Amino acid sequence: MDISAQGALPHLDTLMKDFARYDVTQHALELDTYGFTVVPPEKLGVDDAFVDRLRNALISTAERRHGIEIGDPSAAGVDEKVVGRNAWRLLFEDDAFVEASLNPVGLSLIRFLLGQSAVLSGNLWIIKPRTESYLKLHSDAPGITLGAGTIAHVVNASWLCTDYNDVDDGPTVLVPGSFRFGRKPLPHESEPLDTPFPVVPLQGKAGSLAIWHGGTWHGSVPRKRDGLRVTYVQNWMRSYMKQIHHWDDAPAELIKRHPELPHILGLDSMYPWREQPDPERTFVLQSIDPYA
Repeated sequence: MDISAQGALPHLDTLMKDFARYDVTQHALELDTYGFTVVPPEKLGVDDAFVDRLRNALISTAERRHGIEIGDPSAAGVDEKVVGRNAWRLLFEDDAFVEASLNPVGLSLIRFLLGQSAVLSGNLWIIKPRTESYLKLHSDAPGITLGAGTIAHVVNASWLCTDYNDVDDGPTVLVPGSFRFGRKPLPHESEPLDTPFPVVPLQGKAGSLAIWHGGTWHGSVPRKRDGLRVTYVQNWMRSYMKQIHHWDDAPAELIKRHPELPHILGLDSMYPWREQPDPERTFVLQSIDPYA
């Protein structure tokens, strides 16, 4: 029996059909159980040329914003305190960022967690050199109160622009299933190399998309290799939440080329409003259907 063909839950039915078409049902299952997944480039429909464009867009934007030269990330070294600044709000800097944000396979999995009305809240680069520094385990859902349940309010979708081979690459590490705790780590739980919970390093070749539930605990470990780890990070939210960035200066020609862009940027959201709100555009459906 094909349940998705019955039309009982149209917003979910669409996603289930997408999973079958894109062959990512296993990845949806991992999101639902472990709280994270890594989709390889061949399932995302991207090639080496796209990965090169995305990585080069990150590097060139960082060079331009900081007045530095980075060059080939496989051999480069940078001051992480410099490139760690002014790394946000990249979308309109290069078409590669827009294409990555509109990837239909990625969107299907993001919407599985956040509903069809999911919006892009913010984006940034992570350019990580050889370093002894690391990031403590944390949740991407600060402000979500205890007792809010395990439903995703936030999703991280990160494009790996360099290979994540093993722990020496200084990757993101995650605690499988931790989104079910419904809270952030306590101080004695937050050290990624000394936590009482099992920690799994992200692994994937360049061009993969790592997606995780915003409540999944994650951090990073020191990078022990030369060269740079380069990642394009996207923060997504449910549409009733307050986004990190305002996107209302989206170029008209960009919207014309990408008709779905206003929707994922929340430009068609009901709130805030100055005049009488449109009764056809409310959050009522989203309050009864988590996939809407």
